[in-house]
This record gives sequence, structure tokens and C-alpha cells, in this order.
Amino acid sequence: MDTKKPLKAEEMLEQIFYYMNQLVNEKDFTTTVMLLTDLGRTLVNSERASFWYWDRKKHQYWTLAALGSERIVVPENSGIVGVSIAKKETIVINNPYEDSRFNPQVDKDTGYVTKSILCMPVTNARGEVIGAYQAINKLGENEESSFDEQDVRHLTMAAIFCGKTLESHMLYKESHEDPLTGLKNRRGFYAYFGDEVEPRMEKECVSAIMCDIDFFKKVNDTYGHNAGDAVLVFVAELLKEAAKGCGEVVRWGGEEFVLILIDHTLDAAVKCAEQIRQRVEGSVCEFEGQKIQVTMSFGVKEMERDKTLDQNIECADERLYKAKTTGRNRVISE
Repeated sequence: MDTKKPLKAEEMLEQIFYYMNQLVNEKDFTTTVMLLTDLGRTLVNSERASFWYWDRKKHQYWTLAALGSERIVVPENSGIVGVSIAKKETIVINNPYEDSRFNPQVDKDTGYVTKSILCMPVTNARGEVIGAYQAINKLGENEESSFDEQDVRHLTMAAIFCGKTLESHMLYKESHEDPLTGLKNRRGFYAYFGDEVEPRMEKECVSAIMCDIDFFKKVNDTYGHNAGDAVLVFVAELLKEAAKGCGEVVRWGGEEFVLILIDHTLDAAVKCAEQIRQRVEGSVCEFEGQKIQVTMSFGVKEMERDKTLDQNIECADERLYKAKTTGRNRVISE
């Protein structure tokens, strides 16, 4: 269908049914967001469209989907998206270069010409703003037109679906993620193992490393719990770096972590654990002017296919316990 021509009512219904049919069985978050963003672009007949997420932790807005451009990241409270999110209002601009809220620098950098903008905040079920939907350059019979109130009404449907999809994804992620370190928690680990690891165990070796920080209570008692949290985050980053490209890291609980290494024999996993041990021992976590050094103990187990996940993890835990009771700051694999 020629998107440069305004959609008739029947054509719009046809497009809505098309996208809804595509979305019925779609489970992938990225694909779902792209479909919803394209649905919004179609409903308002715009040249470009983007769905923005408000990353409060990083104080940024970035595009979950951007049709017609690469992924965009901008500072919090900047651009039309920032105004729409901050004021929680829909913004329609059909003369952007005459509007002080519009930043023309992107156009200058890319050579693109922005002629009209429709930006709408996206909210969760509690009415809190979590992002924004933005359509750029309304297309009409003469390839140029202006956004109007009808476009606002049409876009509202796509924005609502985008909000619900994003909220659902965020809730799922929060329930599977440790809020302090950003690592998977136990629930996330079990989901990851069932989806990603178990199907590969028929053909590939998989090993588990269970580890924890030695004398972690002493860190909290000496430096305070905020310092203890900083150490946990510091260690988590080292573990993520070690497992990058070959597995996953999980915060098992407290100061305990589990690494799952795909295509790793016991010997390869032991080598990895020893490298991590040395790296942690030789590193310093700096927190509020204090330099904190810790060590870690490790239990390593090559996972057996005829044992359950919990049985394999229990075995790695037993080896970790042995490492702790025989001196700490060591790797035990038998």
C-alpha cells in the first residue's frame, strides 16, 4: 500500500487487522515493539516513527524502535520527546524550525528535514510516564501535510499498546533481575537455563561455577552496608566480563553468584574460575575514598545430563563449601 496517500477508513481497518494478526502469536519483545511502532506510523501516515523509553537510572531517553533511522540516545529533558514526557502532554508541531522546543542540530548533522512532529507520552497502568511515541513528517497527497487532532486520536491506540507492551516487559525483567547488580536472579536463571542452556546440553559441555565473597560480613561491619553493595556491584561486573560471550552470571543470593559456562569442560571452567579468582584478588573496589580488597572462593562442576539442574548446582555448592572450609580464596573442582 502506498503510505504517501491518506488511508481511507476501510484501508485503515485493513492495516489494523494486519498488524493485530501479526501480533497475536508474537512473543519477542523487540519484534512486538517494531510492529507496534510501524502500526502507529501507518495510522498517522508519517514518514518516520520512533518509540522511546525513559531510562530513569541513566537519565536518558533512547529508542526501543526507530523506523527510518538508527537507534537514538539523548539526555533526559532534551528535545520534543523530553518536553512531552516532562509535561505529560501530546505535542503537535507543524513548523518545527520556528519552534524553540525543537533542536535542529540532528537535521544539520544528517541532512534530514523535519517538517512536522507528533509526540505523545506513553504511560503504564498507574498513569506514570515511561516513554513516548514520536511520528515525524506527516505525508499527504502532495507528500507533505500537517498532523491534526484526528492523527492524535489514531496514534493514541498505538501508544496505549506500546505502553502496555513496555510495562509488561519491564515487569517481567524486574521479576527476573537483581535490582542491585543487574544480574539475573534465581527466577531469571531458571528461565534462562530452560530456554538457552538445556537444549544445548545434548551436544555441548556445560559447567557451573558457584562462588562467593570471602568474609563479606566483615566488609559490611567495617565499611558499612553501602560499601558492601558497592563491592557486590564491583564483583558482578568482573564476573560479567569473565562470562561474556560464553555464558551467564546469576546473583544466587547475598554474596553468592553462579556462572553458567556453555561449551566449557570442567578443566576449561576451572581455568576460568582461577582467572577470576586472581582478578578479584588483584583488584580494588573504591568507595567514598576507601579502597576495599576482597577475595572469592569457587566450586566448579561440569553439569551432568542425567542430573537435574538443582542437583548439579548443589554439587557445585558442596565444592564451594569445601573451598571455604579449607582456607578460602581458592578453586575446588572435586
